[in-house]
Amino acid sequence: MFGEILQSIVDGTSGALGAVLMGYDGIAIDQHFKVCEGVDLSLIAVEYSNVLKEIRRTAEILGTGAMEEVSVKTERLMVIIRTLGSEYFIALAMERNGNFGKGRYLLVREAPRLREALA
Repeated sequence: MFGEILQSIVDGTSGALGAVLMGYDGIAIDQHFKVCEGVDLSLIAVEYSNVLKEIRRTAEILGTGAMEEVSVKTERLMVIIRTLGSEYFIALAMERNGNFGKGRYLLVREAPRLREALA
């Protein structure tokens, strides 16, 4: 089931390279990646899980509420990360010129289904 949801997000987003459902421990639950030369999308997701833990901790310390979404834009890629509660998140990696708005929309739309399946 997870794979189907991830694939629908990737296929529905212009410029998407892959999506991964992952725990904050850096262990992937499921993933759907297109072939992408020179980019290790699994490694990107693992490394961003470490960064997310720090962002989440900082938000808690500052009392600004729970972290919901983080996006990172680099010279080569964009990554949108949507939290799915205190243990899991979904990350969508895209080409720099990909459709950010559509990717974000699909992550928000599918988050409840993913949360339900994880419960």
